Amino acid sequence: MAVTIKEIAKKAGVSIATVSRYLNQNGYVGIDSALKIKEAIKKLGYKPKNAISAKTELNLIEINFSQINNPFYSELYEYLATILQDKGYDCILYLDHYQEQDMQYYLDKYKQKKIVGLLTSSPIQISNKSGKLNLPVVSFDRVISPQIPTVQSNNYDAGMQIAQSVLKQKKKKVVIIAGSKEDYYPISDRIKGMMCVFNTFDVKFDLRSISARESIIAKKIAILQFLKDNDYDAICCTDDITALLAKECNDYLNKKSLITGFDGTQLIQNLFPHLISARQRTKEIAKLMVDLLLRQINDPAVSLESVYTLPVSLINQD
Repeated sequence: MAVTIKEIAKKAGVSIATVSRYLNQNGYVGIDSALKIKEAIKKLGYKPKNAISAKTELNLIEINFSQINNPFYSELYEYLATILQDKGYDCILYLDHYQEQDMQYYLDKYKQKKIVGLLTSSPIQISNKSGKLNLPVVSFDRVISPQIPTVQSNNYDAGMQIAQSVLKQKKKKVVIIAGSKEDYYPISDRIKGMMCVFNTFDVKFDLRSISARESIIAKKIAILQFLKDNDYDAICCTDDITALLAKECNDYLNKKSLITGFDGTQLIQNLFPHLISARQRTKEIAKLMVDLLLRQINDPAVSLESVYTLPVSLINQD
């Protein structure tokens, strides 16, 4: 039986992607890794038929996020990478910084056998030239097409829970701060959930937004502008990073406003232990995304639901 690059990778103690780059002379391979791969090839007696056949054994999944400075996405990527590795797949992370990509770009990579599937949370356009989508793909928190399964948290319900928690503490004047004006999906559902509750109980609120592309200093300046001339007794943020910045600005202005966030990552809980936040089930999200993707890879004709919605839980509510 022919030796596979997966066996070489195991013998050399490197990733399958590294072996593929070495065999195809496509990309950087460190000297130590190259020597280990060379020795493994010699011991196993590997004889590739050609460069293309080696490429087809590469089980590489692309993970496409808009950004990863939000610790939620760092946490999600870590779970995805670990689960994929346990399943025998490598992954590569691509950040598009909210630049909308055409699906044809990923279809071309799939046809060229550069990737075997795509996990994404970024805006992707499907043009007429893309044709039939035979690329295994799963989206997180963003409906790209009914053909593409989307895994999402119940953002609307979470927004309602957060607003209800604010009302329980008798807050009367609220500002909602959207942490990314470039991307109102999925945060629009979070905002709509809050607005539904505040409107129902006739609570005054303002809606503001900041740019995800701005520096931390620029974001703080923007939030200070929102807060300095208004006596808000509650600041509801659509993510925990924005909530953390709001806390710094609130402290600077010597104000005691209640602050809420969204995501509930362990890092932010350590930095801001009393923050009311909606905890997304990151590990469950990652498991479901990988499961749906592998089902498509193993059976291209499989029938999947369009949307899979996971619940959230409120943390640090009184």
